[in-house]
Amino acid sequence: MIPETHADEVDPLVSNAHRSPARAQTAPERTALQAALDAITAGGVPGALAEARDENGRWTGTSGSNDLHGTPVPPSGRWRVASITKTFVAALILQLTGEGKLRLDDPIARHLPGLLPRGGQITVRMLLNHTSGLADYAATWEDSPRGFRELATTTYTPQQLIDRGTALPPVSAPGGQWSYSNTGYIALGRLAEKITGQSLSHALRNRIFLRHGLSDTFLPTAERTIPGAHLNGHTTDENGHLEDITRSDTSHAWAAGAIISTAADLNRFYSLLMRGEIVPSALVTQMKRTVPGPDLAYGLGLMRLTLPCGKHVWGHTGHIPGYTTYSFHDDHRGLTIAANAMRSHNDTTTAQAITQLLATEFHTT
Repeated sequence: MIPETHADEVDPLVSNAHRSPARAQTAPERTALQAALDAITAGGVPGALAEARDENGRWTGTSGSNDLHGTPVPPSGRWRVASITKTFVAALILQLTGEGKLRLDDPIARHLPGLLPRGGQITVRMLLNHTSGLADYAATWEDSPRGFRELATTTYTPQQLIDRGTALPPVSAPGGQWSYSNTGYIALGRLAEKITGQSLSHALRNRIFLRHGLSDTFLPTAERTIPGAHLNGHTTDENGHLEDITRSDTSHAWAAGAIISTAADLNRFYSLLMRGEIVPSALVTQMKRTVPGPDLAYGLGLMRLTLPCGKHVWGHTGHIPGYTTYSFHDDHRGLTIAANAMRSHNDTTTAQAITQLLATEFHTT
C-alpha cells in the first residue's frame, strides 16, 4: 500500500464556495477512501489507484503493485481507460452540434450515406444514447484468454468493426430499446472525421485534449505500448493465473474505447464538462437526458449511476483487457478509480469494492 495524500492541495476547479471549514474531517475521510481502495486489491487485483477532488482538496491513493514483482503503482501513471472514451467522443460530437455543423436528430445517412443499414432512420442522438438498434460488434469476440490475446495482436479498421456489428441481427428498431453498442460509437468516430476533416485522434487532440490541458490523454493510432509511467494491465490465463497484457493493439476499440489517460486528466475533463466549459451548458443538459438501461440510466455518452445511498453521480465505466476504470462526478466532487486487471480472481468482489469507494467519497454531499 503506497498512499499519496494531498489533503491541503485544493484543486482550482473546486469552487471556494464549497470548501469545508472543518479541515479536521479530512484525515478520517481519506483513511476511509484508502481502506476502500485496499479492498480492491484484497479481492485479487494486483494494483489499483484512485484520485478524488472535492472540498477537501485533491487526494491520490494507490494500493498493491503494478506488476507481479511488487513494483509500486505509479499514482500519476497512464492506462487504457476503455469505454470512458465514449464521453470524449460524445463531447466532440456535441461541440460540432453547438457549432451548427450537425444536429442531434440528423440521420447518420445525411452525413455518411451508406455507412449503416437503416442509416436514414438512425439519428446521431440514437448512436450517442445506444438506442440505434445496432448490435454490438464486441459480442463477436471470443470471451476467453485466447480471445483477449487475439485482440491484443490484431489490427482492425473502423469499417471492419462496423461490418462485424451490422452483420448481426439488429436488436430493435431505430429509437427502440436501449442496448449498449460499441458499433454505434465507431460510426460516431467516422462522423467526427467527416465533419472535422481530421483523423479522430487529431480532432480529439486539437479540440479537447490540448485545448483543455489534458496533457496525458491521447487516442493511440498504431502504438501498442503506453509511453511514460503507466499501469501494467493484467488478465487471467487458462489456469486462472494473472498474466501481463499491457502491450496491446486497441484498434478493436477505437472510438468506442481506445483512449489512454490518467486519473488527474479524467477528473479534470469531467469537471470541465459538467461546468459547461467543453460543451455549452445547454448541450450538457442534452447529454444528461437519459434512457433507462440495466442498473443505470444512459444519456449522450454519460452514465447516471445511482449509489446505494440513493445519490446520483455522472460519468462512465470502462473495461478493456488489462484494466477496469470508473470515473464519476457531481457538482462538487469527482472520483476516478483504476484497477490494473480485468478478469481478475474475483471480478464481483472488485466491482463491490469499487462501488464502496464511490459511496465513501460521495455520501457526504
